[in-house]
Amino acid sequence: MPQHDIRTAVRDREAGLAKITALSWRAGAAAVAVAGLLTAALGHHSSARAAPAEHRDNHGSIVIPAQPPGQAAGTGQVTSGAS
Repeated sequence: MPQHDIRTAVRDREAGLAKITALSWRAGAAAVAVAGLLTAALGHHSSARAAPAEHRDNHGSIVIPAQPPGQAAGTGQVTSGAS
């Protein structure tokens, strides 16, 4: 059985870690670049869909009535479905 040299094992481990570290940095840089491209591509569309100037005062589409609704007709008893 051949003898294992600790220096060779350490050198091989360090070389493997260096490769993985370089690959991780490249993947991270690629992810940042893709995120920037997506932000630029999708950010442009949101400004293009902005409301026209005459509708910018409208804060929503829900209209609140001047008075609350009146009392409903009936007995006022609610059945939940349970017996």
